[in-house]
Amino acid sequence: MRHLEAPPAADLGVRQTRGAMDSRRTVFLDLNGTLVAPVVVERLQDLTLIAGVSEAIARLSRTGYVCPVVTVQSRIEKGLFSEADFRAWFGCLSRELAAAGAYVVGPYVCPHRFRTPCACKKPQTLLYERAAVEHGLELRDAYVVGDSAADIEAALRFGGRGCFVSSGCVTEDADCARGMAKCSRDSMAEVVDWILAEGAAEQQCS
Repeated sequence: MRHLEAPPAADLGVRQTRGAMDSRRTVFLDLNGTLVAPVVVERLQDLTLIAGVSEAIARLSRTGYVCPVVTVQSRIEKGLFSEADFRAWFGCLSRELAAAGAYVVGPYVCPHRFRTPCACKKPQTLLYERAAVEHGLELRDAYVVGDSAADIEAALRFGGRGCFVSSGCVTEDADCARGMAKCSRDSMAEVVDWILAEGAAEQQCS
């Protein structure tokens, strides 16, 4: 079966980041089940921010972290909504986050169904690499926050640090994800606590 290429990059993030950044200042974020719920929806308007997410990302933003959003949206290929619709919805979401001081870049989207072979689906690293090129980021030791084993495995593949978050949205492969993750917590706030503590400790040692 022919592997599909990743879609062209588009960046609707509110704050653009330029120049080389230290890898430890990058936190890749999953979307469904990590930032918004529920995990599976038929309509974009049914997605809502998980409690505490805005505040958690705002803490990363204040500390200088770049936060690209990497997501698989298989319902685009299924025809339930278009990629244009998704990107418009994400633009509204990013503006809502920015109003709270929480800045994200992206989205970096795989629009393919899980059974469709493609170059961009997690745990493949193409979308992370694209974000790194566009924003001058180093992948090694960057953080990846997500609710699935694919998120954590992607981090391992490019030398990053996987952070598993359940946020009340437990996936089927949660136990596997926890086993691979550097950090496993029940909320974004707790994950950010861990990331900031790691960063502070490393700065003291450097």
